[in-house]
Amino acid sequence: MKVEIKERQLTAGNRSLYLEYYETGFRKKENLHLYLIPDDAPHAKKLNGETYRKAQEIRAQRILNPPTFEKKKKTEDNKAAKTMTWLGWCDDYIQSAIDSGNCEKMIAHKGVVRKRIAAYLQRVKRTDVLLKDVDRDLVSGLFEYMRSYRNRKQIKTNGGRLAAYTLVLFEETVKAIFNKAVRDGLITYNPVQDLTREERFHAPDKHREYLTADELKRFLAVEPQTVMEQTVQMAFGFSCMTGLRLGDMQHLRWSDIKDVNGVRMVSIIQHKTKRPVTVPLNSLALSLLPPRPENGENGIIFPLVKKPDNVAKYVRRIKTRAGIEKDFTYHSSRHSAATLAITAGAELYSVSKILGHGSIASTQVYAKVNMEKKVEAMSLTDGVF
Repeated sequence: MKVEIKERQLTAGNRSLYLEYYETGFRKKENLHLYLIPDDAPHAKKLNGETYRKAQEIRAQRILNPPTFEKKKKTEDNKAAKTMTWLGWCDDYIQSAIDSGNCEKMIAHKGVVRKRIAAYLQRVKRTDVLLKDVDRDLVSGLFEYMRSYRNRKQIKTNGGRLAAYTLVLFEETVKAIFNKAVRDGLITYNPVQDLTREERFHAPDKHREYLTADELKRFLAVEPQTVMEQTVQMAFGFSCMTGLRLGDMQHLRWSDIKDVNGVRMVSIIQHKTKRPVTVPLNSLALSLLPPRPENGENGIIFPLVKKPDNVAKYVRRIKTRAGIEKDFTYHSSRHSAATLAITAGAELYSVSKILGHGSIASTQVYAKVNMEKKVEAMSLTDGVF
């Protein structure tokens, strides 16, 4: 069996590495989850060299111990493909997500997508349509149904119309449902791919609100009226310096604050992406930490209220008293972290690593950046405050 390292071009100049196995009549790819960063990125030659050596080590292991691949049954030979309905496959897809450990929120979302598909099929009287018989016209009709769908619980907001981002997420989930069916040999192609651009959903350009250095100073200078208001105020400022999301801040513990070679860091697994991120703490971030309790390594640093809407209420109260007219939420602290660092002169690539992004453009590539560059990027904001 022939084993070769291949590259796949990604956005922003990044490249992913994968192995391709080949022998007569058989070809298989294995994603190595290794990425080469753009050639003009900091320390690209060194980092890419290390990454490629890892790929070569894996290739050598695969040559010595070739993996065994089960060849999928052709769709026409797959008995399940002859009887599987679209709704039945949606049920299997959701169960697979549960078995894979998807979070409750994602499981609930997939359940809602299944519910909308069922409602549409009932309307067009095709509830028993087989998965293999779903074509582009049926999917196009589903998307038109979603465009006209009204959420009665939010009828006062934009007439109950679904937000553009909600529709985009709906389409992504429908695509994922069909993609899994293709991988499992139940269908030969994804019908969503046949839709025109006009038939598909698109996210609108969205302005990302952020605070300037002066606005952040005013926000942090407000005298809090309650303990929770102070907690939200300090947490928001800490997020402006680190880029941590609200969900990560709600779970942040003292054990996540570490000392690495004399530099204090926050090191976590991101709650949303499940990817690790380590961010150096500058002087302002350190000043926003409450007193560290003795023997309290597992204690929550910022005991915030659970619901994001309630956190947003405190943010609005503080920003109103600070005289800030911008309409922003807690998540704006993440945008502020990026904007403040870039304004101070930090490289875009380094900032993307601080935020836990894998790619400058799409945040989907996981390329490492050395710790010295991240320390330098975060320290640049020290002189701003």
